[in-house]
Amino acid sequence: MTSLNIPGISSEIEQQVSDIDAETLTPIVRAVLGDDTATVDEWEYSPMRVGAGGGYFGTALFRFEGTATVSATTTTWSVVLKVLAKRPGEDPSGHPYWKREAEAYRSNIADQTSVGLVPATTYRIDEYPGEAVWLWLEDLSDDYGGSESWTLDQYRQVARHLGQFNGAFLTGSDIPSGEWVIERTFDFHRTASVVALVDTLPQEPIVRRHFPTEESRNRLFSAWQNRDRFVAARDDLPKTFCHFDAFGRNLFATTTEDGTPQTVAIDWDQCGIARLGDDAGALVILTLMFLDWPVSRAADLERAVLDGYREGLRSVGWDGPDELVERGYRLHVAARWLEWVGIAVKLTLDERNHEWIAEMVGDPIEDVFDGNCELHQFALDTIGELDVSQSAVGDTTDESNLGKA
Repeated sequence: MTSLNIPGISSEIEQQVSDIDAETLTPIVRAVLGDDTATVDEWEYSPMRVGAGGGYFGTALFRFEGTATVSATTTTWSVVLKVLAKRPGEDPSGHPYWKREAEAYRSNIADQTSVGLVPATTYRIDEYPGEAVWLWLEDLSDDYGGSESWTLDQYRQVARHLGQFNGAFLTGSDIPSGEWVIERTFDFHRTASVVALVDTLPQEPIVRRHFPTEESRNRLFSAWQNRDRFVAARDDLPKTFCHFDAFGRNLFATTTEDGTPQTVAIDWDQCGIARLGDDAGALVILTLMFLDWPVSRAADLERAVLDGYREGLRSVGWDGPDELVERGYRLHVAARWLEWVGIAVKLTLDERNHEWIAEMVGDPIEDVFDGNCELHQFALDTIGELDVSQSAVGDTTDESNLGKA
């Protein structure tokens, strides 16, 4: 067997996947087809691309598909196997945690949210202690051909479902419990050195691609100095349970058997206790990061998402002020962008990463640079609309600390 060279996936795990037989597949295929008499005839499997969103070291996806006999009739089937290999040093109280997604699927999330956003159907979870967890998941398709084809109306519908999901936990549904359920925070450590680089080498070519003017660089410095204020300001927002990575590449627009629109979510590895507006903010900022919507039309996307998200919250009984929703949304955009901008600039500094970045995003690297530059301006404009002057933290605007963590 030729190794697939998937980072963090051992040759032993690859061999285990290769050795999957009809006996292993039969109960899973029966669950997929909803028939306890189905017999597996033939099958094949292939690795699936793992994007940046779920591409932590030690994650692998495989699609199994084939035929089965049901009541003397041959029918086709398919299922996705997601392998989560153990990553040393990670425990349930930290982020990331290699087994968080498996715990989320095992939890009562699906029971608490019968409308709107729902997790992908899990046919079986196999655990290999100290080695890996295997998730056998439904092979999903999007009713609209994928998020790259979504209209503003579809984004509004997805945002409505996110509002229903977050709202359910604001209006009485129990937040999942367990060690794996932590409060989601933001990690700015990778951005500190990038802010220092922009400050000391403003004419460096890659720096200029991201922040071409003195004004844009100064706005970055101001946002960086206020980072603790953005985080502290979130303390005043209602807590809820969030997916935290909800954007088109992790979402599928589907329809239930009775014709009700529904959004099915995968990649629950970042879920946790978060705040009102977080999932709306993630939908906008992550969609723009991956250039799945023109950044030049970001205001249209923002308006559709906020309108839909508020509708979803109201539909499940949350009647708080619109201003609080918008504040939560903007605080997420501010913190998520400050967390991401360090990664974005660092990756583009090395030209050897450019081909991979273009492949991951799905656009030429020049378009990625242009889109990033526009996104920086959108995020900085959003930050400019925030008032965090009454934050509980101390003043962090001392210019002597520029670029320091």
